[in-house]
Order: sequence, then structure tokens, then C-alpha cells
Amino acid sequence: MLCTACRFELPKPGLFLEQPNWISHKLDGLIEYDRVHAYFLFAEGGKVQHLLHQVKYKGQQKLGEYLGTCIGRSFTRQEYDVIVPMPLHPSRRRERGYNQAACIAKGIARESGIPFLEDNLVRNKQVSSLIGLNRAERYATLEEAFEVLKPDELDGLRILLVDDTMTTGATFLAAGAKIKAASTGKLSFLALAALK
Repeated sequence: MLCTACRFELPKPGLFLEQPNWISHKLDGLIEYDRVHAYFLFAEGGKVQHLLHQVKYKGQQKLGEYLGTCIGRSFTRQEYDVIVPMPLHPSRRRERGYNQAACIAKGIARESGIPFLEDNLVRNKQVSSLIGLNRAERYATLEEAFEVLKPDELDGLRILLVDDTMTTGATFLAAGAKIKAASTGKLSFLALAALK
């Protein structure tokens, strides 16, 4: 899927940075969480943006799963109990034909052996574009966009919530708040790429 040179040249912050760090600062202050991970650094116009564009808009589901398997090699079954992908609103999923976060999460699950749970966290509200909004404004817009359908399936588990990109962290926080309200377990976040 990726040539050897590209695999080595793609900018990576390291999945296991000491907490707190520049990624965790995007999430601090609104909900309690355990850890936050990012596989790539996102830069406007860079190779990582091109990869994300292929996964998100060009139907490259296999590329998303492949990148997930690359991430999954760094995790063991003992670290998390379940992997949950960031959901898309049903209309967006119909339009795109798939959920890019689910592709990445499937790859992580397959490689790590951590179970994958796709249909419990849902997005029941489609919002207008978040471009130009700060973290607090994005969070307020997304606050009621997510729902946990079966809280008992998540209660007490170590949950890894996976998405393709983290910009301000507001989407992770809004979805994470619903998970935290439904579960007494630990919540962590993983983005394929994070904007510094």
C-alpha cells in the first residue's frame, strides 16, 4: 500500500508520548480520559493529508485498514477491552458508502486482537461545517450529536475511541462525553493523524 521510503518519511509523533503532551492539551479540561494517541502528524499539503484524503474521500477503505494494522502492531490485547470507531451520521455514511474511522479501527482490531464494536456509539445529529470554529464552539455544536445505544456493553471497559483526524479535539470530546456518561470504565483516544 505504501512504499518503504514513504513509510519512513511520514511524520510520526510516537503513539505512546508521556502524558500530558501537545496532543493531550487539545482535550484537557472538559472530560476525564486516560490516554490520547496519534499515529501521524498532520500538515496542510503534506503526505499525511494526501493519505487521509484517499481514505476519507476516494474510497480507499483497504488503505484505511492497512494503516490500522500498522497502528495495531503497537498495541496488545491487554491494553484495551474494546475499540470503538467514531461514527458518521447515517446520511453521510450513505453518501460516502463507508465509515473511514471504522476502516482504521478494523485494522487495529485485526492486528492487535482487541475486539471491535461498531454499532453502539451512533451519531444522530448532522451538524453544519465546523471550519472556522474554535474548540469550545465546536464542542457546543457537537454536544448532542452522539448517543450510546447500549451502555451495559461498554460499562467498566477500557475503551479506545478511534477517528481519522484530530484538529481541535472537539469531536473526540463530544463523543467521549457520551461514552463517559454511559460507562464507568477508562476512555482513551486514538487519531490516525493529529494537527499540531
